Amino acid sequence: MESYLDWINKVSSDTKIVPLYFVADFRISPIDKIKYEHETPVKLCNYVDVYKNTYISTDIDFMEGTASENEVERFTIKDGDIMITKDSESSDDIGIPAIVKGDFEELTVCGYHLALITPDREKVVPKFLFYCFESKQHRLQIEIESTGVTRVGIPKDVISHYKIPLKSLTQQNKIVAYLDQEVAKIDALIEKKSRLVELLEEKKKATISQAVTKGLNLKAKLKSSGIDWLGDIPEHWEIVKLKYISNLKSGDNLTADDIKSEGDFKVFGGNGIRGFYDKFNHEGNLVLIGRQGALCGNINFAEDKFWATEHAIVCNPLMKFDYYWLGKLLEYMNLNQYSLAAAQPGLSVDVIKNLEIPFPIYSEQKLISQNLVEIDNKNNHLISKINNSIDLLKEKRTAIISAAINGEINL
Repeated sequence: MESYLDWINKVSSDTKIVPLYFVADFRISPIDKIKYEHETPVKLCNYVDVYKNTYISTDIDFMEGTASENEVERFTIKDGDIMITKDSESSDDIGIPAIVKGDFEELTVCGYHLALITPDREKVVPKFLFYCFESKQHRLQIEIESTGVTRVGIPKDVISHYKIPLKSLTQQNKIVAYLDQEVAKIDALIEKKSRLVELLEEKKKATISQAVTKGLNLKAKLKSSGIDWLGDIPEHWEIVKLKYISNLKSGDNLTADDIKSEGDFKVFGGNGIRGFYDKFNHEGNLVLIGRQGALCGNINFAEDKFWATEHAIVCNPLMKFDYYWLGKLLEYMNLNQYSLAAAQPGLSVDVIKNLEIPFPIYSEQKLISQNLVEIDNKNNHLISKINNSIDLLKEKRTAIISAAINGEINL
């Protein structure tokens, strides 16, 4: 098995392996999002700002916060500084870097769950140091050494001893110029392919919208539905309340001892799907609605025996309908908008029961379902191919970065 430090054996002879503390100063930020009246107003660069951006610049809409005099002195960000994500729910998401570009008119500081790194420019080019963290191969030394269970973090000592393949400043500048050019080409391709995925998703949504609200016959005569969000519907469709076609009820109140990580039957709830060990409650071909939590309003389809927690609403048919058609219609309706106004979103069963929906005859529901399944399969195949090509481009990107900073590419 290869060691995560095997890259050290690949570096060129003009390279020294040095710890981060030799080429930069670093500080772990304690500045949270809480504002204090006695502190200085600041703009706060947060975890998400670093995670989602290569460059930290004035283009970003930073949140407002406060910081003490000592924190302002130690954590104000400046051109060429590097910030890395220090904590996350996954080790894959720690050590992710962003580099500060340009000067800030407003006082801007590095926020919580981040480490601020200030390069010693007599020893290291800031962008070169950024690429040393951008390289997945090199960042593995942080991932491997991270600690924690539900939330992982980088110990201060691990950051301090992060190994840097150091070259002369002249060579570093050559590597940065080369990588800026090559990485920009790859990033442009990734962006183009990602946009294509977005367009395919938008086209699919438009097709679903047409199918579940107007049907497949574009020449069908229409009538007013009397519902603002729905507009006109085919003349032969009805408007019914969901409670008249389906018996909706919350799932069962399971204890922590009941729910297992794996089991014979799926468990549906607001927080996703888990296995259940030896029981089942309902059986097949039903629509389930996430009732609480981050997946509030999320639609699932049950095609086999399952157990539903109190965080799911189960739609049991009172009259014949196609469950896939209904699920796609409810998905289009974005049920999350009906959630109760609270810190933890939640759907009332009574609210969902009284939703008014367009209702075609069963045979038409089946045709709509078949059409949507075909579109889903075709779209999923295309998107899978595009995402695979994006993954290959990302692998190429990190390979080029690693090879360049190791000196494996003759520049």
